[in-house]
Amino acid sequence: MSSDKNRFNYLSIAEIRFNPIDNLSDLVHAIQVAFVLANYADSANIKSQTLQVQEVDDQKMLVPSIQNSYIFSNKSKTRHFILNAQCLTFKTSDYKDFDAFLSYFLEGIFIINKVHPISNFNRLGLRYLERVVPAKGKRIQHYMAMPDLMVFEKLGGDSTHSQTEVYHQIKDQHLVNRVKVCKTGGLELPKDIDPLDMKFKAELMTYSGPSIYIDNDGFIDKKYKLSFTTVKKVLNEINAMIHVAYQASISR
Repeated sequence: MSSDKNRFNYLSIAEIRFNPIDNLSDLVHAIQVAFVLANYADSANIKSQTLQVQEVDDQKMLVPSIQNSYIFSNKSKTRHFILNAQCLTFKTSDYKDFDAFLSYFLEGIFIINKVHPISNFNRLGLRYLERVVPAKGKRIQHYMAMPDLMVFEKLGGDSTHSQTEVYHQIKDQHLVNRVKVCKTGGLELPKDIDPLDMKFKAELMTYSGPSIYIDNDGFIDKKYKLSFTTVKKVLNEINAMIHVAYQASISR
């Protein structure tokens, strides 16, 4: 899958969730200095409104609150770390291979853990976004998995797009696999993804035409004591599950 990802991958995401850091605002400067030393020199504060359930006069109400997130970016804007009080997210538009991707993510966890020790984490996830575009002389049908292709061929006519979503679980691992086949159009992002100032691969940004979008979101919701060995083991297992889903999503 590595060679395909180098060609088709336009965004890879890793996320770890932990117990809330109550004094995050007091620690941001030290965290920022550490990220600068790790070549993430650009930083910004992002404020977003969320809704929290609170009890008011024995009634549960949704109360708006402001959440502070901090973004740390490399110079080329191809790698982002986003930190809030209970989550660290890593995003890259320049995926090379899983080992390199994992090393970057672990470096971010190491920085946070050094400034504020994290005893446990309760969620770990990977998400890969691919845009499969046909090679010169190939039709999009060449890349379509058999079930989608059979429907596409039998319907005929002028289909604009098709979309499927599969939820799967293996023991503690969860996977949401979404596949969208588009007749034409430019690069798309899922509605829940904010690109911020991320720079994407030029060939995937400028291309407009038939595409297959594959969105594999794998995660595990389970409490673990933080260790880099455990994080690596769990992410390798999720990555292997996603690999199977990716292979099944397109024709080889």
